[in-house]
Amino acid sequence: MRRSFRPLCKDKTLQFLEDFLGAGTSALILSVAHIYPAYWFVSLIALLPFFWRLTRANLSRSIALGISLAGSYAFVAFFAEFLFSPWTFLIKFLLLSLIFSAFGIAVNRTKRYLGFNAFLIPFSWLPLEYILKSYAHLGSIFVFPETDSTLLIRIGSLFGILMVSFVVVLINALILILLKRVVQALSSRATFPAKEDKRLYPAFKNIILQKRWYYFPDPRAPPLPSSIPA
Repeated sequence: MRRSFRPLCKDKTLQFLEDFLGAGTSALILSVAHIYPAYWFVSLIALLPFFWRLTRANLSRSIALGISLAGSYAFVAFFAEFLFSPWTFLIKFLLLSLIFSAFGIAVNRTKRYLGFNAFLIPFSWLPLEYILKSYAHLGSIFVFPETDSTLLIRIGSLFGILMVSFVVVLINALILILLKRVVQALSSRATFPAKEDKRLYPAFKNIILQKRWYYFPDPRAPPLPSSIPA
């Protein structure tokens, strides 16, 4: 029992570390856009590691991924509150954990029944984004400079910031689908043929020591002179 239990624990630990690394990478990229709005364009790829792990996760791991993303994001984006107002930081962490866990559950259920649909996943993010801004008062996860004149900012001025978040999540999902298609195409390619043996004398594959005694002929001698016809 112990022998089978230890490899299982090791696999679970490695799986958790990989999930935490994926969620933490997404949180770090989101935090860069949050602290420096001029680099808002990194949000277009921020959710790729998080989505990549979600596509391989079950329901419980999806919740854990959401909590890992919330904790990593809160620790980087609200580090000052972590030092000077721990209770405020704790409340924000709990709210973000609920939001991101709900998003992880929504992506997991969508993937299970409808596949990883790039157009349905942003719709599951819209109500969570609205809760963040209107009820949790944490602001938008995706921050953009107000003086920017790019296409996303123009979309936000016409349709609202929720539409910008929709487009950002959609682009992240589309990029992930494209990457998965590329990986599948590369993995399905035929392997290269083996190199020819350029040695002058090929290796002798028969092993004489493995032959049994009955492989050898019976001992014989020359015929006797009396048996030779005259």
